[in-house]
Amino acid sequence: MIGLPGIRVVEIAKVEAYLLNRDHPTGRAKATFFGRFGYDSSDPIAFAVALDRHGATRPIVRTSSNAYGIKHEVRCSLETPDGRNPCIVTIWLQPDGEAGCRLVTAYPADHR
Repeated sequence: MIGLPGIRVVEIAKVEAYLLNRDHPTGRAKATFFGRFGYDSSDPIAFAVALDRHGATRPIVRTSSNAYGIKHEVRCSLETPDGRNPCIVTIWLQPDGEAGCRLVTAYPADHR
């Protein structure tokens, strides 16, 4: 299936405080990775838009259920400012009873 169902929510606070924060204990490696492709804390909205687009247009490769709802794994190229468009994974949660999905995290596809 291509693209997530319903509305996608990418919280700017998560992007700023975690995914693009080079001082975050667990997010710094992600911030460094995404920074190599032109995303940094000076423009978190551009990164949030790219993550939203990734969720809307890339294939869902895995879906599972947990206590919070349905978890979707979306994989492959992220549009980037420098045009190199690396393959990444975004994890989205569709809470029970809700139509939309919230971004949980993003990381390089070869990360795990």
